Amino acid sequence: MTGGASGIGEGTVRRLVDEGVHVVVTDVDQPGGRALADELGITFAPLDVSDPVAWEQVVDEHGPFDIGFLNAGVSTDDARDVGTLPIIGLTDRAYRRIMGANVDGVVLGARALLPAMVATGRGDLVVTASMAGLVPISMDPIYGLTKHAVVGFVRSLAQAFEQDPSTDLCISAICPGFTDTNIIGPEAKERLTDLGVPLMSTAHVADVVIRALTERVQGAQWVIWPGHEVTVYEWASPLTQPAPAEVAS
Repeated sequence: MTGGASGIGEGTVRRLVDEGVHVVVTDVDQPGGRALADELGITFAPLDVSDPVAWEQVVDEHGPFDIGFLNAGVSTDDARDVGTLPIIGLTDRAYRRIMGANVDGVVLGARALLPAMVATGRGDLVVTASMAGLVPISMDPIYGLTKHAVVGFVRSLAQAFEQDPSTDLCISAICPGFTDTNIIGPEAKERLTDLGVPLMSTAHVADVVIRALTERVQGAQWVIWPGHEVTVYEWASPLTQPAPAEVAS
């Protein structure tokens, strides 16, 4: 469980513990992570998800894992002045930070967790993507870039899992709309409120994570939007679907 000290991560930690799962919660926020672990009687391990050595240490000390929830993420929205175009003013540090957390954290996490899952023949990975991985997000295009990358990674790895009948591995992505977490800064929340865009609770998203782990839809994108039923899109490429019927002109 990455990014487990707050937000969707914290909500999912609580749900998994309620389900009887032994959870190892990780986060760069060590005080927050330790407090949550102490409250729930579980294990905390500090982890910078962009650091491959740190991943090795967590797996060596606390693994193997049957489930991996790769959830850690950040945005760049607060890295620019209000009223300026995105990208303009984006610093190298802010760019590397978001790529490290949102993309590297998923790839390095999957790489670290999968060998033991392959050895046992079964495992589940759920990745926190976003609606921003499926539709444009003009307020933070770099965030959109990272989440599109995550969705593409999940769908592609799912296809690889499908092609290997020797293991029972499953990967899927949750794609929530705007959720009331720290990733949305105060100014962004104010803008969303002015636009009449509702924020979902982290508990609602955590419930869908449990569904993803239970129903195990390979390569799925679990689309979560307030006021709507959860929609599940599977990984299948349009290139593998029947060609559309010809239309007479």
